[in-house]
Amino acid sequence: MAVAPASDAFIAPEINSFGQSFRDYNAESERQKSVEEFYRLNHINQTYDFVKKMREEYSKLNRVEMSIWECCELLNEVVDDSDPDLDEPQIEHLLQTAEAVRKDYPMKIGCT
Repeated sequence: MAVAPASDAFIAPEINSFGQSFRDYNAESERQKSVEEFYRLNHINQTYDFVKKMREEYSKLNRVEMSIWECCELLNEVVDDSDPDLDEPQIEHLLQTAEAVRKDYPMKIGCT
């Protein structure tokens, strides 16, 4: 397996694009306990039968029809229990992620 040269290595920033420091996953807090419980329950309940049931229920795609942008705007109503300290709207996170992917992999997706 090839190893990327040191100059291409990912360097984690100290603060995010909003000027806030990242969460300390080692710190004890109610928020951390809440996130841990969220993942614990998700792992316990993620069974083959559950996934099969959800696929049957949602793969029909017959619940609503909307544009991609309407779907993105709907994300602002989502509360991400896995990351409760994120105060920014979900659509901002979506756009930041999309821009980072576009920047890092310009030839992999049809955007430049």
